[in-house]
Amino acid sequence: MTPETAISIRNLSKSYSRAEKRSNLLRKPAKSESFFAVDNISLDIQKGEVVCISGHNGSGKSTLLKMIAEVTQPTSGEIEIDGKVASILEIGIGFQPEISGYENIFLSGAMYGLKKSEIEKKIDRIIEMFGFPDFINTPVKYYSSGMYMRLAFSIIVNIEADIYLFDEVTSVGDTEFRQKVIREISRLKSQKATILVVTHTPTLFSKISDRFLTFDKGKISISNTAQNSTNNRNNPLHILSDSLKQIKETYSTEIDFDLLEVNIITSATDFSKIFESNIGIKANFRYKSGTGLTIVMAISDQMGNTITSASADLQPKEAENQTITFEIPQGHLRPSPISLNFEILDRQRKTLISYPNIANMPYPKDCACSGYVNVPIKVEIIS
Repeated sequence: MTPETAISIRNLSKSYSRAEKRSNLLRKPAKSESFFAVDNISLDIQKGEVVCISGHNGSGKSTLLKMIAEVTQPTSGEIEIDGKVASILEIGIGFQPEISGYENIFLSGAMYGLKKSEIEKKIDRIIEMFGFPDFINTPVKYYSSGMYMRLAFSIIVNIEADIYLFDEVTSVGDTEFRQKVIREISRLKSQKATILVVTHTPTLFSKISDRFLTFDKGKISISNTAQNSTNNRNNPLHILSDSLKQIKETYSTEIDFDLLEVNIITSATDFSKIFESNIGIKANFRYKSGTGLTIVMAISDQMGNTITSASADLQPKEAENQTITFEIPQGHLRPSPISLNFEILDRQRKTLISYPNIANMPYPKDCACSGYVNVPIKVEIIS
């Protein structure tokens, strides 16, 4: 472990046992088998690095954070940590439900080694960040999941740690809270803190993350920098089937649909200059459906809000290889942190399948962005 390394992980594994379905409930007990939640991974996180971790539910993301935080012991392997760790791993973890939010602030601070006088200096800022001052003296058992998370986040970011672990901190918050999370993590980054963020929406952290890790079945399947966060290091605008399968979210078994490949087509040789040319989005897919479908391409901002979208209707049939192309004319999108998404809807506009955050559109990080789209606004000064 070098002096520049904050977290060093070597051959780390964590296995659990799961019970099989009983063949005879009255006579035979359930059998169990082992599976690896984290399967022999090695990884170094450098000091001051912000790492965004994504992947399907059950892929091992949260288990990794729990082992780094020493909440869960590894089955095998080693973790070396240089620095004080502060973490949010599960909603409400570490809180005492019967006492108030105010009292829990002091309890949580004490658990991280802060003196009462140190917590008192931070208490006003914590309550302000929490955003619900009228409920600060209410027992936390009456809090919603969003209030739980806001209080936990407000406490943790005000603890002076070297390493911060955040597990799905934006999953239960509104847009205002998500923006607050981004601002606070940016502040911690400016103070050279090491930060690991587990999220299902990596686009939210595209501007502040140094590296993106994608987990699949306990292993790191993709590891990329922020400038190249897809599965093809030579061309970040070409997304293949393996990556698309990892982010696919299915809400209905009524249809059979798979995106096979997505290409973002541009004449720019420098990927950060794609906004200076026409942008083509070409997708190959296969599907089988007895009813009509709608395929939607959407461009969204860091908060997941749709900026613009386009759609096309698909007829009931079985197709092995279909191609659809969307073209965005030059100058209509401004260079900004936006992402590409696809959805498959039924004729009643119900989402059947979703492919969120397929790709983060590369853009110049030093660009003074103002808005996402160019609208022809006439400006006139009359004297």
